[in-house]
Amino acid sequence: MRTNRLASLLPLAVLASALLAAERASVIPAGEDFGAGLTLRQPTALSEVVRAPERYAQRPILLHGRLTDVCQRKGCWTILQDGSAHVRVRFRDYGFFVPTDAIGAEAFVEGVVKVETLSEKAARHYESESRTGDPESVDGPRREVGFVATGVRLVGRE
Repeated sequence: MRTNRLASLLPLAVLASALLAAERASVIPAGEDFGAGLTLRQPTALSEVVRAPERYAQRPILLHGRLTDVCQRKGCWTILQDGSAHVRVRFRDYGFFVPTDAIGAEAFVEGVVKVETLSEKAARHYESESRTGDPESVDGPRREVGFVATGVRLVGRE
């Protein structure tokens, strides 16, 4: 009798497991994709990445946040922010860009964390392409936690 009861619960357990997997897979809402698309489904907290970037530099991860700046010349980089944490997102092999008017969009980005020191010249260059940048404010090299994206999804853009 007990075996029959367990056997009757097995289909329910399988269904619950399938529903849970489907729920996890649908974490990312539909949107406008750029690059190779997204393969990961669970975002890593941007604050955790900024706190310990080296921990995340060896494998692809998914980040989520808002775009607070975009290169105004081509859309070849953007700043992804969540709370006070932010990273500059560049695009793998300069292979795709995001729209220059995407500031404020919710975004999911997949790729690899990169910690680097920008030369003063490179930092001034980024400032010159920013919507509100001031190249003259750059004084010396800057350490930056960056992100090289293989795919981006913008959500809620009209």
